[in-house]
Amino acid sequence: MRVRELMTSPVASCRPQDSLEHAAKLLWEHDCGVLPVVDTTGAVGATITDRDICMGAYTRGKRLAEIRVRESMSHDIAVCRADEDVARAADAMRKAKVRRLPVVDDAGKLVGILSMNDIARIASHDASMGRELVQTMASVCAAHPKRATVPAAKAAAAAALASSQRS
Repeated sequence: MRVRELMTSPVASCRPQDSLEHAAKLLWEHDCGVLPVVDTTGAVGATITDRDICMGAYTRGKRLAEIRVRESMSHDIAVCRADEDVARAADAMRKAKVRRLPVVDDAGKLVGILSMNDIARIASHDASMGRELVQTMASVCAAHPKRATVPAAKAAAAAALASSQRS
């Protein structure tokens, strides 16, 4: 089965200069958890997730409207092509530990998105896809190392807030 048979298209996207508030609004309106970040030509250069947005605001101690997507987006991304086999795309998800892959054309321009949800829809009818889904879920859901410290920007913002509350 090919990615084009399962992918969602068209897909919402944002630009690096957009605010996190705008990105969060798009995620809400389109009921999704990731936005491909595209340049002026439509080429995918990054992604931003609901978690990236939340952590971006938390670590900076700012409102979403004050932070640009470029400050919180993930540059290290995996993509797939519409003509790829779904099993190969699932392998890319496993290796990158992501639940969704932007689908691009030969020029790197966004044409859709493939998610584990898309694979799950067919898994009940196709045993091999069910195995792909379980393997991908197990890899993506594996524990990540915990961060030991609060980022410096957040610690400074908390100290400033505590100081202003004492005044």
